[in-house]
Amino acid sequence: MSRVWRIWSVLVLFALGTSLITPLIPIYQDALSFSDTVATLFLGCYVAALVPSMLTLGQVSDRIGRKRVLLGALATLALAQALLVTGPDLTGLLIARAIQGFATGAFFGTCTAFIVDAAPLGRRGFVAVLASVSVRLGLGLGPGVGGVIAQYADDPLRLPFELHLVALAIAAVIVVTLPETVTVRSRRPLTLRLEVPEAERAVFWRVLVPSGALFSLFDGTALSLIPVFLVRDLGVDNYAVVGAAGFLVLVSGAVSQLMLPRITPHRAIGWGLAAASLASLGVVASAPAGSAPLALIAVAGTGAAAGLVFKGGLDLCTQIAPVQDRGKLMSSYYVACYLGGFSVPLLVIGILSDAIGLTGALACLSAAGALGAAWTWVVGLRSLSGLLPPVSGATVPPTGAE
Repeated sequence: MSRVWRIWSVLVLFALGTSLITPLIPIYQDALSFSDTVATLFLGCYVAALVPSMLTLGQVSDRIGRKRVLLGALATLALAQALLVTGPDLTGLLIARAIQGFATGAFFGTCTAFIVDAAPLGRRGFVAVLASVSVRLGLGLGPGVGGVIAQYADDPLRLPFELHLVALAIAAVIVVTLPETVTVRSRRPLTLRLEVPEAERAVFWRVLVPSGALFSLFDGTALSLIPVFLVRDLGVDNYAVVGAAGFLVLVSGAVSQLMLPRITPHRAIGWGLAAASLASLGVVASAPAGSAPLALIAVAGTGAAAGLVFKGGLDLCTQIAPVQDRGKLMSSYYVACYLGGFSVPLLVIGILSDAIGLTGALACLSAAGALGAAWTWVVGLRSLSGLLPPVSGATVPPTGAE
């Protein structure tokens, strides 16, 4: 298992760097004077590059080996961090985020495969779950670390990325010293398309797409607009607290999955969406109350609930699809999550924020979440009748980042 833990350290070192920028968004916004709508593009550009990278470069690792793709992803992320170190303008920031997204799409699916490849046969189930949860944990560390550096160190817009360049160099050395796990190279043609098996299409469109879009919209709002909300609407001037919002929403989602490993997909998705919508009202209530602790508690609750929705979606994919269709359905689910929550809907929240204020936009998000949860309960989850076994299966590893 020593190889597994070395690969795990590479995964965490990479993941935290892709979300370091989260608590710095209010600083960039103040320095460059851009709107809340533009703030949502920090995630939009990231996802626009991540999705095609995820769909293609995981396949490349089957052809040229895991290590080459991982080293390429590490180098690409280093390029993005080096660009951020230069203190770019808004265009440069968005380009850096797109480069980060491209690197992430190549990295997470390949690293997940690498860590499972390296595990002993009897431990691969445990390692698969470890990889799945560790992606969210690693991403959550980024805002936490970035916020502490921004608050207590000089040059907050450069130092986090300079330190992460050192971390990436360490990760690259670890990868170089590991043995390659792909010994038989795939010769299948590369494809760039989503495929939803016909037998699973009703469940995909009625359950997986709306629930995946909603949970990722809650996550995306916490990672883009909640830092701005804490600084501007609640008057928080400690960037360690600002970073705590991103940390809490992601890490609580990982913890909830570990605490409820046997929850059925039906309950995880239905109750998770309802709980996320209810918890998000705490963020709205924190504005008139002027309470940053209430906002952070609500963000943690929303993240924990969103983590359960994500787990329910993963488990549902594994249970309704036969082995030969599982990969297709999983890839489609991930793309639905990213595009459904981190693109147009998140942009709409940003536009609403500029039009009616951030608190009002967050109230609209809670209302949309409640409506989506109700629709999923009444219409979507009914389509699961007779499809699921009586006992929920284990979560399978992701093919990309959450």
